[in-house]
Amino acid sequence: MNRLIFCLTLLTAVCRAEGIAVNSSTPAVKFSEITRKEVTIGDHKMTIIKVRPPILPLAPPPPAPPPLTAEQQATMDRLAKKAYASLNLNATVYLGTPTITELRWRDDTGKTEYRAWSNADFRYLAQLPRIETATTVYEWQPLLLLLAYSPSDFPAGQKPPIPKGLNLSAATADYVIDASVKDLSGQETTLAGLDYLHAYYQLHSAELKAAYEKAQAASDAQDRQLRLHPPKTPDTTIRFWIPANK
Repeated sequence: MNRLIFCLTLLTAVCRAEGIAVNSSTPAVKFSEITRKEVTIGDHKMTIIKVRPPILPLAPPPPAPPPLTAEQQATMDRLAKKAYASLNLNATVYLGTPTITELRWRDDTGKTEYRAWSNADFRYLAQLPRIETATTVYEWQPLLLLLAYSPSDFPAGQKPPIPKGLNLSAATADYVIDASVKDLSGQETTLAGLDYLHAYYQLHSAELKAAYEKAQAASDAQDRQLRLHPPKTPDTTIRFWIPANK
């Protein structure tokens, strides 16, 4: 049996059978050991120790939160005066010349799906932590699903499923509602959010692109380092006991 599966199976079986409190930390508490088992998993060792119920110290009260800075307080005061709304979008970015983003979202019931096409690269917009207009703060779920495809991702002779005749602006950030959408009633909040996103992209696309590329370069460098110098998993000790009332 695979050692990892064996170890996890053993621990899970004991927990289910005996109703267990598990403690994987090493606090300043004296433990009276009953049994011990060591299992090697890959490059590290796991030690599973059954102990008698210890006397645990009372947890200290959580520290008081640090006071807000003047800037943080000003931000909270400003946001408190605005309305809040949700903006949940799925985005598929088709890289190319031009790059086109397909946007999808649903109404509050989840039954009706809407679709739009944009010439903004939503990989860059997904970096925004919050969307704030003059009157509204959008709880921005940066793209529940963000996929990006390049032309080479498609089989030979196959093209991205982008409709013809979108007539998107070549000079400004623009989007159009898919022709299949006949009724947009109740979607005013989402459309206002899309308007703001495209206006922001128009003004800050260069900054957004630079920040995205910098983050990607850092991520790629970190991945290379992990491949060249994989970290060693530290040994683990799990202490568990059966509560006295069990």
